[in-house]
Amino acid sequence: MMIQFLSIMNKHILVVDDDPSILAIFEYTLQEVGYTSLLAHSGETALEFLVEGHHIDLVFLDVKMSGMSGIETFQEIHKKYPNLPIIMMTGYSLDELKDMFSRHIYGIIYKPFDMEEVLAVIHNVLQVPA
Repeated sequence: MMIQFLSIMNKHILVVDDDPSILAIFEYTLQEVGYTSLLAHSGETALEFLVEGHHIDLVFLDVKMSGMSGIETFQEIHKKYPNLPIIMMTGYSLDELKDMFSRHIYGIIYKPFDMEEVLAVIHNVLQVPA
């Protein structure tokens, strides 16, 4: 159990969503299991975190946001950090996301989501022992 917790402690997850309640749910859940979370209310803020050199292991990115959309944010992140795993979040079924799978999206989660399922996705992408 201690080995698993130590492997989680060094993992940093960036959550990008313009809905404060989504950010709060992620922050609480990730903190409870030992991940470090960085929260961004916009695509612009997410890009600032990356440019500032914050270590990020995984990104959860909302598709529909005011200002820079999730798709625009994805394109910028992927251009500069092509190996960074990104999971898109949406409350909509979007055909445009299907094409993005060929450009290294690791998955899509649909809102409303179950945080247990989100944690399973995180463990899988980051290859954290269950």
